[in-house]
Amino acid sequence: MRLRLGSYSLKIKSYTAQELGLKDISENLIFTIYQKVFHLWYIPIFPVEKHWKVLDGATKKEVTDTNPAMRSALDLKTLKKRSPFWSYTGLIVVALPVLFLLGYVIYGTIDVSSDGIYKALAKNTRISEKKELAQTPEIGDMYTFKILNVERITDMNGQSAGYKPSYFSSPYDVDFLVNYISKDSVGFDHNHIEGRTNYTFGFRPQFKLSKSEVLLAAENYQDLQVLERPNEDGAKTKNVVGIFQIQRNQ
Repeated sequence: MRLRLGSYSLKIKSYTAQELGLKDISENLIFTIYQKVFHLWYIPIFPVEKHWKVLDGATKKEVTDTNPAMRSALDLKTLKKRSPFWSYTGLIVVALPVLFLLGYVIYGTIDVSSDGIYKALAKNTRISEKKELAQTPEIGDMYTFKILNVERITDMNGQSAGYKPSYFSSPYDVDFLVNYISKDSVGFDHNHIEGRTNYTFGFRPQFKLSKSEVLLAAENYQDLQVLERPNEDGAKTKNVVGIFQIQRNQ
């Protein structure tokens, strides 16, 4: 199939001598401004230039014998005349899917960003609520502890760079009740519900934590001495503990 490229001109405005402010000019003359466009398959892609013609209204023939006053008036009108909207049809057609895709990406980015902000705010609110209760513990408060298996990661030099959750690991939780409170520490006892398993998923049935440890665990996972099998120093994998929720009976 042959590709059709090229240019053509279309009339955009016609004037009479009186409209151009020309005196002693035949009223039969028609002064017309044309827009030349580059086209693809005759669809205007973008405007190229504007030009004018003078026609004899009676004979419809082009008048080539023009005087300086006529040319000056027409050149001024041509400069002031904007390229019509339709001369950008091709660009608009091409740009629409691009703009649509860009808008979709921007909308998705904003949506993801908003979702991330919402989650961050919700997380901060939960942490604040937990820390507020942890600062004023009461006997009978129920703490939901979560345990997560993490593995050590190293930097490009082979040095330890912290820990990350193991690929196949997912946190699980166990409930404990506050059964002891002192000035600096809090004691916990496994909340065994009659008729259910007494399995503690690696937690000791009873343990004690300092109040500072409780506050840290309410904010993030910590290496706490609450497990039946404590973590070894420098181990490739270990279990860390956090406080997911604190419930208080009103």
